[in-house]
Amino acid sequence: MTKGILTAGTLALVIAGSPPAFGHGMRGGGACGHGGLAGEHHILRALDLSADQRQQVKAILMAHRTTRAPLVANETAAKQALADKLHGTGTVAPVDLDALVEREAQAHTALVRERLATALDVRNVLTPAQIQKAATIRAGMKGLHAQMRQLLGKNGGE
Repeated sequence: MTKGILTAGTLALVIAGSPPAFGHGMRGGGACGHGGLAGEHHILRALDLSADQRQQVKAILMAHRTTRAPLVANETAAKQALADKLHGTGTVAPVDLDALVEREAQAHTALVRERLATALDVRNVLTPAQIQKAATIRAGMKGLHAQMRQLLGKNGGE
């Protein structure tokens, strides 16, 4: 019983967060288009990277691209298999989805870990002052998002 509820809850999260559900995904297979974290490419642009740092970041992104591409494909395939089963014509019970949910979760976790590895490699190129500036920018962005939610109401105006 508990496993079925857990599966149903996980499924709901997977479907709600999947690109096919809402028709929007992360461009380039990564949250920032390069495989890093959401908004990171905007922050990097604001850090006034030296030419050497820009070259190092470019090399890091290229090196991780070969690892990231199959992970993106695996996650996409897992999400599609889950959606196909869920939206198929036959009856579907939570137990029918367990293996597909597990596959999607593993694919997602592998992709997140690769994105984090990329982000850490890029972070290692930055100076302490740039890391501090990035933290300040991120804190400011979080504050702006909080203000937007407050202005738009609890559900963001929905």
